[in-house]
Amino acid sequence: MRNLRQDQIYDNNELQTALVKSERWMIQCATLIADLNFMSSNRARVAITLYCLSIEHHAGIHTLIDNGVIGSALALFRPQFEAFLRGAWHQHCAEEQRIDEFIHGKEPPKVTSMIQQLEMIESFKDGSLTCIKKDHWNNLCDYTHGGAIQVKARNTLDEVIPNYKPEHIANILKASVTISYLAAVGISSVTDRDDLANKLRDEFISIYGPDD
Repeated sequence: MRNLRQDQIYDNNELQTALVKSERWMIQCATLIADLNFMSSNRARVAITLYCLSIEHHAGIHTLIDNGVIGSALALFRPQFEAFLRGAWHQHCAEEQRIDEFIHGKEPPKVTSMIQQLEMIESFKDGSLTCIKKDHWNNLCDYTHGGAIQVKARNTLDEVIPNYKPEHIANILKASVTISYLAAVGISSVTDRDDLANKLRDEFISIYGPDD
């Protein structure tokens, strides 16, 4: 039993390109959101902390993939998405009492409920969060909790060995970058920095192109 070797990762052009772009975004995002000032409140602190956690999960996913630790990288994808959702929900939807309850240990609403509430506001009316939930949630849970997908991807006819498809890993990495971008834009919204949102958008487009 072993992880993917570094040469196996870099022998695949699609995955290598995905890693190069992901690293570029990771560096630029960290630079742009560093040392931001904002009006302190429980709402702002909770939202920004969760957005930052989502961005940090992308860094973890990138680093694990870069070192061939694919199963653990995939397991972080659901927590990254949930951290973003919780950040957005606490920023836009939560009543002050719910924020205080969360700080003291009460769980926020379930994912479906958070998405439904978020998609009632202008920023999320396009329904993209519902699409992500519908199309990918079962797989995200499978990655995190060690379900059948993880098992199948670690078995060949002759041995137990990571056997993930490089193009699939590249797609997951790109999706992780996209969530990181949305979280960074969330931070710009909390801090009332439209200029930062524009810089983040321009940087994302410069890396991935206008169509992604």
